[in-house]
Amino acid sequence: MFKRLSQLRPEEVEEFMGIQGYVTKTPGIGGVIKVKPEDFLAWEVLVNGMDARAIYESHVPYDGGFGDHVLAVMRKRGIDTIRASTVVARELGIKPKMISICGIKDKVSVSWQFITLPRNSIKSEGLKLGELIHVSPIRDFPRPLNSKFLAKNVFEIIIREMHRGPAEVQSCLEELRSIGIPNFYGHQRFGITRPITPLVGRMMMFGELEDAVMEFLTDSSPLESEENRRARVRLLENMDPESALQYYPRSLRYEREILKHLIDRKRDFKGAIRALPLRLRRLMVESVSALIFNKALSKIISAGKLNKVEVGDFVVRIDAFGRVEPGRPIIVREGNIGQVERLRKIGKIAVALPVPGYLLEIPKSGKGEALMEAMEELEISPGMFRLKVIPEASTRGSLRPLVIPKWSCEIIHYGSRSITLRMILPPGCYATALLREIMKPRTPLAFVGKTNNNNEDAGLG
Repeated sequence: MFKRLSQLRPEEVEEFMGIQGYVTKTPGIGGVIKVKPEDFLAWEVLVNGMDARAIYESHVPYDGGFGDHVLAVMRKRGIDTIRASTVVARELGIKPKMISICGIKDKVSVSWQFITLPRNSIKSEGLKLGELIHVSPIRDFPRPLNSKFLAKNVFEIIIREMHRGPAEVQSCLEELRSIGIPNFYGHQRFGITRPITPLVGRMMMFGELEDAVMEFLTDSSPLESEENRRARVRLLENMDPESALQYYPRSLRYEREILKHLIDRKRDFKGAIRALPLRLRRLMVESVSALIFNKALSKIISAGKLNKVEVGDFVVRIDAFGRVEPGRPIIVREGNIGQVERLRKIGKIAVALPVPGYLLEIPKSGKGEALMEAMEELEISPGMFRLKVIPEASTRGSLRPLVIPKWSCEIIHYGSRSITLRMILPPGCYATALLREIMKPRTPLAFVGKTNNNNEDAGLG
């Protein structure tokens, strides 16, 4: 059913993530992103208009106020949000779960995001850890942040070493404005250099905790460094956690935490999984849902149904920011299909597909059949998302539009071999979903700052 990551060729990685096909016919421009973190800037804007990057760069002083929490901007460089939260919590002497966020930002990036911390846990001058992390308090806040506070994410992304110019980018964008951007879960949802999370999450759902732990520790990816791959192969050969702690690179922090636990408590695989941050445990299982969604969306695109409304489809209301409004979906029927089409075309509603969980309802349409086929391929049933052995990682499911609602993208600079794009996306949508249509790279190596030297033109349509 699944290959090990170590058996994958780079060009097979996207299919492994469930991502197949393009909706645009324009030739890709090729190129790479994330050659360095400064090539990928990302920041949050809240529903009240607060802009994380603008606030940070204007050096707004902390002004107190009322509330049991402190709202702050966390600027980070070259570290993922989950790890950054753990580091900040350790420095402040609090638990990671006491830091609340709106969303997770990429590791290979410079990002500005809002967080809340307990009041009096941080000094008014903030916390600075070199260029890695800087937390700047803004004011007191009444409650912890969650995704409902986030209106949009803004990106400024440099594509380097491209093979075609801005004319092709504009043509692709025009096509996407007409067709829509497939709302795939992006590469970073699964681990951009080692898409291990759905493998581990599926094993957790089956209760195979020893296999889950060993998969996390030893399965290597063709996109990760040679040093990391050697360490994983060596552990697979000798299965000695104590010696592995000496040669596992310090950058593999989560693996090292698991190894430390197994040294202290041999064969306690449940405890080893729980050595990972709670957000990461949940992410493992949620990535199985994301993989099923991606596989179903690829089937829908292949069948030519991305923009076809069918009787039985689920439709959701879209707010002014492009977010799904709370509430049950509307079911498309013969009597309302015309109205649904009209509202969809003006962006008031969107056809959505369930992201599976234990409360899954399946549309009685061709799109629902695609979802069931994807679940059957992974041998997953809805009830399995309520985990028995790691219950805190359970997921109830959600609804996700098939295409990205209310997005924008513009060229803000270009040179002979590079171009800079500014894009605005609703929460939960991935910049790589848009970039892959523009770039059409041969392998996801292009999304981790690496070129494929075997293919001169990485941007064939």
